[in-house]
Amino acid sequence: MRQREFISNYEAREDLKMMYGDNALMLYALQLRFDIEDIISVASESLTDGHDDKKCDLIFVERELGIAVIAQAYNKTNPKQSDLAPSNKASDLNAAAAWVFASDTDTAPEQIKESIIDLQEAIKEGEISTIYFWYVHNMNEDNNPVVKEEMDTLQLSVQKLVDSIYPNNSIKVSAIEVGLNTINKWYVTSNRRITIEDELYIKNDFGGYEIKGDKWKAYVTAISGKWLRELYLEKGEDLFSGNPRNYLGMGKRKNNINQGIITTVETDNDNFWAYNNGITALVNNYHPNNETNEIIINGITIINGAQTTGAIGAAKTIENDFFIPARFIICNDPKIIEKIINNNNKQNEILPSDLRSNDKQQERLRRDFNKYPALFYSGGRRDDKVVRNKEVFDPYLVAQTLKAYHGDCVLAYNGKKILWDDDKEYNNVFIDQLTVEHIIYVYSLSRAIDEYKIRLKTKGETRTDSEEQQMMFLSKRGSKMLLIYAISETMENIVGSKINDSWQLRFKDCSDFDKLVKKWYDVIEVVLAFSGNLLPALEGGLKNKETAKKTVESVKAIIVAIQVTLKKQLKEFISMLKWK
Repeated sequence: MRQREFISNYEAREDLKMMYGDNALMLYALQLRFDIEDIISVASESLTDGHDDKKCDLIFVERELGIAVIAQAYNKTNPKQSDLAPSNKASDLNAAAAWVFASDTDTAPEQIKESIIDLQEAIKEGEISTIYFWYVHNMNEDNNPVVKEEMDTLQLSVQKLVDSIYPNNSIKVSAIEVGLNTINKWYVTSNRRITIEDELYIKNDFGGYEIKGDKWKAYVTAISGKWLRELYLEKGEDLFSGNPRNYLGMGKRKNNINQGIITTVETDNDNFWAYNNGITALVNNYHPNNETNEIIINGITIINGAQTTGAIGAAKTIENDFFIPARFIICNDPKIIEKIINNNNKQNEILPSDLRSNDKQQERLRRDFNKYPALFYSGGRRDDKVVRNKEVFDPYLVAQTLKAYHGDCVLAYNGKKILWDDDKEYNNVFIDQLTVEHIIYVYSLSRAIDEYKIRLKTKGETRTDSEEQQMMFLSKRGSKMLLIYAISETMENIVGSKINDSWQLRFKDCSDFDKLVKKWYDVIEVVLAFSGNLLPALEGGLKNKETAKKTVESVKAIIVAIQVTLKKQLKEFISMLKWK
């Protein structure tokens, strides 16, 4: 089979292949497509694969991006170049769609029930603008008309279904085959700024001017709105390969901006040039041709103006042409390119972590993480290139786990963005005394819960009754944050000693993250033995702080009664800790 650029990178991902088997490639593709930092945590929440998964291997919901992914995975052993993926696996996604959108959630298997409820709630709350259906496999998706037909039919039928169930929500349904070629394209896009290499001809009726810096030059002009619309409809999201934020659609938080652009395009486009900031694009080369009144562009990626471009593409009608301010930039210096992209996107809606990335605490934590070469923490800085062979600490999950461990699992679960956005909450999490070692301590617990859940899943029908109860608990929304809180509240009883400052808890040796994760398993197993006591806090999702506190207190009372036994049972784990 023809070698593709991503293959060697994927083959090195032993963390995925060993833990997830046939689902590894699907998770790898998900991580590439949406630039996910901690894919293991996502896998723990999103994988639904099992004996009763209703033809649905994954349901991924990301409210911040306004997207959901429903996926089916298939892997053929030693596929040949000529092998085509079986079409029945693509048609299986129709059954998945029926369960997700048209069935009574009360009848859904526990394995997928919570994920379905989570997605439905996100849609009802206006948080989802695009739903993707993926058929992921390890073969060449070229020349496979049967699968393409299945995916096209799926897209049309699900779009009608979603429109009928949620008539007031503007939701786009996209169904695609994700084979080796698509995954390779996503890999190339993640490592290369300009992926569209076409030669493009743009009408240049208004002329323009060139401006130069030491390591860049740019041509400033106005371009046709109809031309940009046609380019977007042809190239789609490939047009934004260099943009950290693609078109955000019409989700609740983006509605005002993008709907305003669409309205202007449809009803007031004579004034579009004056109303809109226009686009900025990186190109390989440009050449204004005064004789033909054209600008010839070689290669393009729009790094600012994704919302403008996407909204123009979403407009229902454009009667008269209109014009958009445009800058085309040539730059070959990677560091300058990163700064151009980063600074251009500061004028757009940005994530709370972007605003905090230069905070003194984040600067300090990034610097202190350098003590551990195998670990990586971005501190919210998106212009850092994630090194895939390191253990990546997702900054949002860091904040969530810290908040859960230190007393508020409800906000930790429901307030992912708030923890970075709200000054008070941010300062309560990222305190001056916070150490990298304490982050490693809490984050390794979070990872251990993910892995413990995966271990239970892989046992399938061989799970004992107690393991079935544990699995049922861990499948509930908010269970991880509640369990982190429960372990925190019982830690004094586990170690058999007063802990004056829980922020000082850490491992004596943090050099081997995988080892630390595995040492948590025994603690998790102890607390999960009483998971039935915690279940009332998870009814309808983790939403009531007082209920969570009461359920944890009931578990703590049991742990107190057996703490002498626990101290002996967990002797090795306790010996690895420091809290003074």
